[in-house]
Amino acid sequence: MPKETLYGRAGIADVAEFYRTKFVSDEVLDSRYFKALDRFDIRFARTMWVYDNVRAGSSVLELGCGAGMLALLKRKGVALTGVDLSSECALAARRNGYDATFAAELSRLPFPSASFDYVVSLDVLGHVEAETKDAVLTEVKRVLRPGGVTLHGVECTDRAARKGYDEMSAEELRRFIEIDGHVGLEEEHEHAARFRKFFSHVAWEPRYALCLSSEEFLKQADRYGLPFEDDFLDYLRGLSFKERRAFDIAMGYVFGKISDLNLHLPESGLYVLLKASDAPLGPFYNEHRDRRNLFSESAQGAVSAASPITAATQLCLDRNIEVEFDDGWFEPNVLPPIARWMGQQAAIRFSAAKVSEIRLDLTTHLPDLHARPLGVELFLNGEKLCAFSLWRYGWLELRVPVSGDLGGVANGEFELELRADRTWQPRPVADETRDDRELSIAVCNIVVR
Repeated sequence: MPKETLYGRAGIADVAEFYRTKFVSDEVLDSRYFKALDRFDIRFARTMWVYDNVRAGSSVLELGCGAGMLALLKRKGVALTGVDLSSECALAARRNGYDATFAAELSRLPFPSASFDYVVSLDVLGHVEAETKDAVLTEVKRVLRPGGVTLHGVECTDRAARKGYDEMSAEELRRFIEIDGHVGLEEEHEHAARFRKFFSHVAWEPRYALCLSSEEFLKQADRYGLPFEDDFLDYLRGLSFKERRAFDIAMGYVFGKISDLNLHLPESGLYVLLKASDAPLGPFYNEHRDRRNLFSESAQGAVSAASPITAATQLCLDRNIEVEFDDGWFEPNVLPPIARWMGQQAAIRFSAAKVSEIRLDLTTHLPDLHARPLGVELFLNGEKLCAFSLWRYGWLELRVPVSGDLGGVANGEFELELRADRTWQPRPVADETRDDRELSIAVCNIVVR
């Protein structure tokens, strides 16, 4: 179907606007905030496949970078460039740690030939019109260095189970495309055939036949009509925020084991991972697997007990991968700035030779704050440092001096604990935006002197 006809029927005139609204979110993907446990999260499964297949110190271009899902590659010392149709997405990826980002069409990449060791994309080619895909792959091949590798995670369709574009009514097509902006879905083997026109060596594997996130299971059932059991879907809808997180970790763990064991899954009509090059390919999974830098004790630039801060230096706790945030904290969000929400109490563990002052910024969104101020207490190694009440909204900078007796301990290990006297649920309604977390304050820029 011609592009103008498809867009005319679907009611979508601007693909860049779709990418802007879909992929610019409050997620923080900067590699400094990535916890090692997230390697098991099914939401990061495709990121980990790329991470394990990219050589340390190489140059990587991501097509359709969105908000910067592949920022984790900076842990391997790569030179990371992103390009996206949306200038807002490009800026978000730059904020999340990319070395350079550009707003451009994927069929006209603004780079010299032979610029990158790898060209990768995740969830992009299904959004590229069929008549444009060859032009995109021509550009991919052009900017790859000799022997370079291109890696893609591609959403697929199963025409035996789903109507084609030409078979859909105008309303069906509009609804289908408005969900995810898909204008160029192909079957799994069609993607491989298209890449073989450009690259001598192509390998691909169907994925997501078994493992999906809790959100994706519900989306595939509710919006695309996939036939999952009703009681299973009811179970997923009833999961709390932390239970959904546990479900996604379990799914990601199984996903990773399937890769590690090199098991071949049946075609699912959902998703395919694809790897191509003009040079012979290495292993499909884990070709350059080295996860040491996912863990704080081996991360470069981290502060540890072996090299603690001194009185003349300072440590920003919330931007250091050596520092441990316990389960009382939730994942970082862009509020702005980048901050972590906590429940009723939460702790931070770090190493230092001596602590003379703790400085942090905090805010709260609790309702009725003027009528009922929020009480907050700070403790260091179990000893109360201060107590205060928040009675107005907005960011507050807090500076807390630490006495000499408390600021120096023999082993150099500290635990900073924050406690609030109550919490609230931001979005308890049971719909797509339900958020049953119990939240009190958000904290950022936690500096220890």
